[in-house]
Amino acid sequence: MSDDTTTSPDERPKSPVEFRMAPDMSVRWQDRIIELVAMPYDVDAGVIVHGRPVIESCAPGAFTGCERRANRVKVNRDHDLTRTVGRAMSLHPSRAEGLVAELRIAQTPLGDETLALAEDQSLEASVGFQVMPGGERWLEMRSRRRLEKCFIDHIAMVPEGAYEGRVLDVRAALLHGAGDQQPVATPNLDEVLAWFGR
Repeated sequence: MSDDTTTSPDERPKSPVEFRMAPDMSVRWQDRIIELVAMPYDVDAGVIVHGRPVIESCAPGAFTGCERRANRVKVNRDHDLTRTVGRAMSLHPSRAEGLVAELRIAQTPLGDETLALAEDQSLEASVGFQVMPGGERWLEMRSRRRLEKCFIDHIAMVPEGAYEGRVLDVRAALLHGAGDQQPVATPNLDEVLAWFGR
């Protein structure tokens, strides 16, 4: 598990920053807070890693320790570090559904726009992260990657990304006994599976 509380800027992983879409969020306009699952655990996503398609999932606890440096995690638009709209108020890496984040959005024109678009479900969240040394496991002839130790760099509000937005809602409903749910569309995962001929 990752403990990035003592990681100084010079000790950060040397790996490139990667981006993944967060699947579910709620907006509390009056408090200027967006709460979301920044990275779901044990959910497959079709992504491109080092220029090739793979199926990726994140292990529970992969972001352990990030909660102690939450206020250093900035929020921006479209992974553009010059377009900051807020910061994380809290990070919860031990929740069953994944890394949960509460984001405070600044009272600026871009912040107001971000809240409005997020509330309208026109924006979603995408995590910028780095894999810690030894923090990934490759499976099935390197067609699957399991993230096990990661450093959260930032959270971006973007139009679209890796994880299908309804997945956690359906999983939660099934856990509470609603067995008549329709299958959830997973276009990104379906596309990667097609690349592998599955």
